[in-house]
Amino acid sequence: MRRLVATIMSVGYFLVLLCIQLIAVTTPGEAKVEFRNEKTYDRINFEFEKPTKFKSQKFGSQILIEFNSRISSKFEKSKGDIGKYIKTFLLQDEGREAVVTMRGKFEYKVYRVANKIVLDVGSELGIDSKGRKDRKTSNKKKTRAAVSVRVGKHKNYERLVFEWPKQVNYSITKSPDEISLSFDSQGSVDLQSVRRQLPKSFSSFNISEDKNNNLLVIIGYPKQSAIKDSKLGKKIILDFLNVKETSPQTKDKSGNKSTRLENKRDNQTIALAEKLGLESGSNKDSKGLRRDVSSPTADVPQILKPTKGQNKNADKSVSVLEREEKPATLSAEPSKPVKGLSINQKLLNDPKWRINSSTNTASSLPTSAPEKGQISIQFSKTNNVSSMRFGWSENVPAAVFTRAGYLWAVFDQEVFLDVSKLKSESLQIISLPEQIDSDKGTVFRAKLVDGVSASVWRDGNTWVVDLVPQQSRPDVALKFVTQQTSPQGPRVFVLAEGIGNAITVRDPEVGDRLFIVPILPLSRGVDENQTFAQFNLLKSIQGIVIQPLIDELEVRVMPDGVAVTASSFKGLEVSDPSKVVTPKTLSIRSADGLPGGLEPGRIFNLASWRQGAKPHEFLDFKQRIQHEISQATSIARSGPRLSLAQFYFAKGLSAETMGLLRTISSADEDLSRRPDVIALRGASQFILGRFAEAEKELDNGLLNGFSEAELWRGASNAAQGKWKAAIEHFARAGEIPGDYPRNFSTQLALWAAEAAIRAEDYRGAGVFLDTIADGKPTAGEQARLNYLRGRVLYASNDITTALNYWRRLIEASDRWARVRAQRSLIEHDLQSNAITRTEAIEKLEQLRFAWRGDQLEFNLLRRLGELYLEEKDFVSGLSALRQAVTYFPNNVEARVVSKRMINEFSSIYTDGTADSMTPLTALSMYDQFRELTPVGRRGDRIIQRLADRLVEVDLLDRASILLDRQVKFRLRGKQKAIVGSKLALIRLLDRQPRMALDALNESVSPGLDSGLALERKRLRSRGVFELGDSESALKLIKNDDSRKADLLRADIYWRTQDWERSALIYQRLIGDTGKDGRRLSDLSATLIVNWVVSLSMNGQKDKLNEARQTYAAMMDSTRYREAFRLITNKTAEDLQDFRTLTERFQEIGRFQGFLTSYREKLRDQPLSKIQ
Repeated sequence: MRRLVATIMSVGYFLVLLCIQLIAVTTPGEAKVEFRNEKTYDRINFEFEKPTKFKSQKFGSQILIEFNSRISSKFEKSKGDIGKYIKTFLLQDEGREAVVTMRGKFEYKVYRVANKIVLDVGSELGIDSKGRKDRKTSNKKKTRAAVSVRVGKHKNYERLVFEWPKQVNYSITKSPDEISLSFDSQGSVDLQSVRRQLPKSFSSFNISEDKNNNLLVIIGYPKQSAIKDSKLGKKIILDFLNVKETSPQTKDKSGNKSTRLENKRDNQTIALAEKLGLESGSNKDSKGLRRDVSSPTADVPQILKPTKGQNKNADKSVSVLEREEKPATLSAEPSKPVKGLSINQKLLNDPKWRINSSTNTASSLPTSAPEKGQISIQFSKTNNVSSMRFGWSENVPAAVFTRAGYLWAVFDQEVFLDVSKLKSESLQIISLPEQIDSDKGTVFRAKLVDGVSASVWRDGNTWVVDLVPQQSRPDVALKFVTQQTSPQGPRVFVLAEGIGNAITVRDPEVGDRLFIVPILPLSRGVDENQTFAQFNLLKSIQGIVIQPLIDELEVRVMPDGVAVTASSFKGLEVSDPSKVVTPKTLSIRSADGLPGGLEPGRIFNLASWRQGAKPHEFLDFKQRIQHEISQATSIARSGPRLSLAQFYFAKGLSAETMGLLRTISSADEDLSRRPDVIALRGASQFILGRFAEAEKELDNGLLNGFSEAELWRGASNAAQGKWKAAIEHFARAGEIPGDYPRNFSTQLALWAAEAAIRAEDYRGAGVFLDTIADGKPTAGEQARLNYLRGRVLYASNDITTALNYWRRLIEASDRWARVRAQRSLIEHDLQSNAITRTEAIEKLEQLRFAWRGDQLEFNLLRRLGELYLEEKDFVSGLSALRQAVTYFPNNVEARVVSKRMINEFSSIYTDGTADSMTPLTALSMYDQFRELTPVGRRGDRIIQRLADRLVEVDLLDRASILLDRQVKFRLRGKQKAIVGSKLALIRLLDRQPRMALDALNESVSPGLDSGLALERKRLRSRGVFELGDSESALKLIKNDDSRKADLLRADIYWRTQDWERSALIYQRLIGDTGKDGRRLSDLSATLIVNWVVSLSMNGQKDKLNEARQTYAAMMDSTRYREAFRLITNKTAEDLQDFRTLTERFQEIGRFQGFLTSYREKLRDQPLSKIQ
C-alpha cells in the first residue's frame, strides 16, 4: 500500500513539473517598439503578443531592460535623438536587452500594462510625482490631536481613560449595548492598541467623526453594566460597573448548515491539493500544524457592520463597513441606531439594513451603498486564469502576498473596498473576501484554495492580481543588508524605491501583528522568507512584509529603503555580515565601472584597494604602482594612477589621493566622471577639511542610491553646520563600514554622533561613540569622545556625570575638547544661576582667543551677541553679531543671525528703547550700524523717528544728513516728495536756502496732490527769497490765498520795507483776533506789533489810532505792552528811523511769520507728523 501511494505521489509530482515546464517554455512572441514624446516625459512601449517577464536596472544615466523574449528583428537596433528626456536607444543580446540613455538627471519608471512593457522618462514634475504629492498633501491635512486611551481592569469595574493634550468637553449617548462618546475637538486614537487591551466582555471599540470632524468613540459594552463618567482636567474617565460576561449564543440550524458547507469545501480543497501533489496551505496555522476543519469556529461567516468612514475624501454622511466576527445567526432583538453617529439616513430606511428584517441574513446583508472614495473589486476569468482588478485613479503603492492560506492585497491609500461582487458570485478559487481594519491604508484579505498562489501586474493605474496554480516569485528580488552601526543602532535595511507608508495590521487568522510596506515599482518583493532573531521578513510577490517577534520592533520608511530597528536601548540583534571578498569578485566590474562583489550601497572597495599590503609593505607596494605608471604610455597611465590613489585612500592618506585625482581629472575626463572616482574626490576633500568642495562633489546625482555616499554627504553637511540635511543623510547611510582607516571612521563617527545628539537620538549617538571607543582612540580622540558622551548624559538628565566629564576636560591637552567643555560648563552655570550674565560674557570673551576660524567661533560670537543684548549693551551685542556674519558669510546660520541683528536694531528705534538714550548716543549707534536699517517702511520710520529727535534738540545739520540719504537712496514717488519737503524745511530753518532748493529738486515726483504741491511751492518761494530774488518768490505764490502764503508775503514785504502792502497782509492775518475779548496769544500779539509798525512806517495815523483803541487794553497783558504804546503814540517822524526802534525792542523785526509757524508746530509735534 505504501509503495502504491508513493508511486501515485511520484506520478502526480511529475505531472505538475511537466505542466510547469510547459508553461515556462511557452515564451511570448516578438515585440514591437513604439516611441512617444509628451510635454513632461518621453515614453517607449514594448508591445509583446503575450505577457513577458522583464528586469530593469539603472547605471548612471543609462537604463538597462532585460526581456524574457526578444524584440522584433525588423526594428532598427539603435536610434538617436529620441526626445527631450531620452538621448539614445540601443538593442543588444539578439533583441533581449534594451539600453536607454537619458539626457540628464530625470525620474524613470518601468511598468507593465497588459502585454506592454512601458518605460517613462521625465522631469521631477512629471509622470510619477503627482500622486506622491497629492498623497503628501492629503496626509498633511489629517492633523489630529493624539488621544491616549488607557484600559484599567478592576475587581468590580472596568475603566477607560481618554487623556487629551488639552481640555475638551464631551457628551454621552447610550443605547442598550453601545455607548457613543462625542468630543468637541478633533482627535486620533491608536485603535489597535486599545483593542488589544480591551476586556473580552466588550464587544467592540470603534472610532468615527461627527459632521464637524470631531472625534466620536463607539464602545460595545455588556448590557448589564452601569456606566459612570467623570472629567479630571484633560482626562475623561468612563467606569463600567458590575460587568458580567454574556453567555455565547447557540447557533441555529442555518448556522450549523453554513459551517458544514464550509467544512465540506475545505475537505474538497485538501483532496484537490493531494491529487495535484501540492501541499495544502489553508488548513495550517503559523507553525505548520493542521487546523481542525471540523471545528465550529473554523470558518465562521463574517458580518460587516457600519463604522467610521475610512476614506478621507468620502462624504461625511456615509459610513464605511468594518468587519466584525459574530455568529452566523442574527439576534431577533431590534437594534436602535446610536444618536450622533454619522450614518446615511437612506441606508437606515432601507429594509435590508434593519436588523429585525426577514431579508437581513448573512448572505443578503449588503456590504455598502455606492459612495465616493470606494473601489469596486472586479473579478474575471480569462484563459483559465482568474484575476482580481483593483482600479485606482492614480499610481498607488501596493503589497501582495499569501499567508496561512489567505491572499493579502494592501494599498497605501485609504478607501473602502466594495467586495459585493466577489460575495455574490459563486467562486471556488477564493472565499471570505473582507477588508481588514488597519492604522492607515487599505487592506484586503480573502481565503484561497490550497495550491493556488498569486502573481501581480499593472494595467495603467489598476493593480491586477492573477490567481495561478503555481508558486510565484517577484520579478526583482529586493536586497537587504545588515548594519551594525547606524543612527538607529543595529538594523536591517531593505533597499527599495517608490515606497509607501508602513501599515500596521493584525492577522485575524494567525493572531499576530504585521508591518506591511507597499511599493510602487511593479513586482518588487522578497523571494524567500528571511528569519532574524527578533523578526521575520516574509516572502512576498509585491512589497515588504515584516512579522515582529518583539514589541519594541520599529519600521522606518526612508527615501531609498526600509529600516528595521528596535526601540530598546540595546537595539536590534543582527549578526555582522561577512566581509570576505574573493579575488574573482574583485576583478569583475559592473556596467557603471564599479567593482563587483560589493555589498549593496557600497561604493569604496577598500579591501581591494589595499591590495593586501601590510603596514611594513607600504613602501614596496607604492613603488611598484609608481613603476607601473612610469612604464605605461601617456594614454594608459590613468588606470595605474587611480590604483595608486585608491591605495593611498585605503591607507588613510587623503592629500596624496587628492593630488593624483586632480591629475586624472585633467588627463581622462571619462574616468573622472565615474561614480567611485567622484565619491573618492569628495571623501578626500572632506578629510582635508574642504567641506564645501566635498559637498559639491558628493551631491553629484550619480551617487544617489549609494548609502556609503550618504555617509560622506552627512559628514560634509554636518561640518558646515547644516544639521538638518546631515541628519537626513546619516539616517539613509546606515553604518560606518568596518574596513575604513581609523582616522576616517573616527571623524565620520564624531560628526554622526553630533548629528544624532542634535536630532535627540541619544541611542544612535551612543552607537557611534561606542564605535570610536572600540577603535583604540588616541588621547585627543578620547577627549572628544568624552565631551560628546557628556552631551548625551546631560541631555539624558544625568547632569552630575556630564559635568564631571567636562571638568576633567578643562585640563586636557586637546584644545578642541577643552574649549567646548568650557563653553558647556559656562552655559550650565548660567542656566543654574551660578554665575551672572556679566560673568558669563567675560568667560566667553576669553574663549574667543582660544579657538578661531570655524563653527565654534561663529557660535561663540553669536552667543556673546545675544548675552550683550540681554544686558542692554546694544553696541557690543550688535558688534559681536556683525563679526559672526562678517567672518563667516557662508555659514548656514549667517542669514538667521543677520535677520536677528536687523530685528534687534529696528526694535531699538521703534519700541522706545532709543528714547532713553541721548539724541547724540542714538545717532552715534545708528551711524555705526546704519547698514542694518531694514528696507521698506520700517526702515523709513526708524530714520524719521531719529530725525525727529535731532530736530527737537536743534541738531538740524545731523537731521538733514539722515533725511538726505533717505531721499537719495530709499524713497520713491509721493513719499520721496514728502520727505524731500521736510528736508527743505530743515535746511531753511538752518539758514541753508540753496541746499533747501537742492532737496526740492532732488525729490521732484509726478502725480502729487494739490496740497503737497502748494506746500512745496511755498518752500521753494522761501528759498528763492532767501537768495535775494523777492520778485520770483512772490510770483511762485501768486495764486496761493492760504494763510501760510500770507505769512510768507508778510515776511517778504517786511524785509523789502514795502510798508503799505505789509500793513495790508498783517491786517488780513490778524482778522478778528482780539475782538471777542479773549486773551491774545503770543503769535497774535507779534502780528499786531508788526502791523502797527508797518502802519507807523507808512504814516497811516488813522489806522494807527484805530489799532490803539482796539488792542491797547489787550496788548497791556503781553510782553509787547511798552512797544505797542510807544509805536501807536508816535508818528514816523517822531520815531527817527526803524533801526532805532528795533534796537530798543529786539523782538520787532526778527519775527519771520512763515518759518515761525513751522517752529510753533515743531514745539507741539515731531517733524514726521507735520503735514
